[in-house]
Amino acid sequence: MKKYLFLIPLLSIFIIDSGISQITIAPTNMFIEGNTRFGTYMVINNSNETQEISIDFTFSYSSSDSAGTRSIVTDDPEIEDQYSIAEYIKAFPRNFTLAKDQRQIVRLRLSPPSDLPDGTYWARIKTGSSPEAPPVELQASNTVSAKVGIRVEQITGIFYKKGNVTTGIEISDMNTNYDSEKGTLTLLTDIKRTGNSPFLGSITATMKNPSGEEVRRAFSSTSIYFDGIYKNIFDIKDLPNDTYSINITFESQRSDISSTDLVQMKTVSNTTTYSKRN
Repeated sequence: MKKYLFLIPLLSIFIIDSGISQITIAPTNMFIEGNTRFGTYMVINNSNETQEISIDFTFSYSSSDSAGTRSIVTDDPEIEDQYSIAEYIKAFPRNFTLAKDQRQIVRLRLSPPSDLPDGTYWARIKTGSSPEAPPVELQASNTVSAKVGIRVEQITGIFYKKGNVTTGIEISDMNTNYDSEKGTLTLLTDIKRTGNSPFLGSITATMKNPSGEEVRRAFSSTSIYFDGIYKNIFDIKDLPNDTYSINITFESQRSDISSTDLVQMKTVSNTTTYSKRN
């Protein structure tokens, strides 16, 4: 049975309290080519305390249901067997401490099977941190005191591109649904991901009035691993009754990832119309 988590920005999991550990990971997505098999990333301690750091690797991917609701799938053995590289990665060092403002370069070595078909494979790097545990001290009152630390986990991506890698998006259908109580218009775009690699790029959805003036815009940088429904919601309660054109565009561009790392595809766009009649 597949396990799901709600999708949260940057695929990062934070357990946060005031004054608790805080580290920075750079980059947030790593790409390793088939003929390289080595990579590095940096961990920086921005907190005021020495941090204990641990590195682990897991597998997951984002998915969407028929309503366009996105989630993170964490337990799908069939997909994991086909695309995961988590078990083939080793980190050096895997456990270490960082003093305040100190940084550490973590080196990764990837040893995948030589018979993997061409395509893109991936895993998640789980970088955990917690304040260094001080020794438990016995106070004069015979009571034991110890500082309790909170563990923070940051999840970042690592992608392995082997051989000829391709990706693409095909738009099968576009449907709209107006919620008169909320005054929102939901656009559901039925998409098929082609090629042998996930789509990592940007999606722009716009609404224009009959004069060609843009009245609404939605933009996101995202990853699409498999076929699904992509959802956009527009607040249109203040728009006058009219017929609007709605366009959605998928591009292999992201501000947080170099174009040389992205698997490129031809830009895909499609348009539908919606007539607002209150």
